[in-house]
Amino acid sequence: MPTQEPSVTASHLLLASAGPAGADNDTHKASAHPWTTASGVASELREGMNTAVGDLGHAHDGMKSGTSGFVSATTLTSILTTWETRLSAVRAECEQLSGALKKAGVDFGENDTSVKESFDSTKSKIDDYSKGR
Repeated sequence: MPTQEPSVTASHLLLASAGPAGADNDTHKASAHPWTTASGVASELREGMNTAVGDLGHAHDGMKSGTSGFVSATTLTSILTTWETRLSAVRAECEQLSGALKKAGVDFGENDTSVKESFDSTKSKIDDYSKGR
């Protein structure tokens, strides 16, 4: 059975939460909140990875002494090492990401405040000029 091509005339792109063209609404206001929230999530993931690395190590405690000479012990040690490396890399990435996202949120908030103050200052000058006429 042949597949049908979608109608070209019926297709269009609609951005998430976009209102009608020219709509005056607050759906596209930006804030620092998503950045700081994402930073918190990255911190939580980092803590989760920290716990996972610790739990993985504890799960293998004493394995060498009870399984010496077995090929499976060598394989398990190799697997442990690779998983510790992977989880540690994820933990480090989450730590870096958390800091970067937090900084972005702070910078965004400071920039937003600075821009607002600049506009308020300009508005004040315009108001003063208008009163003088």
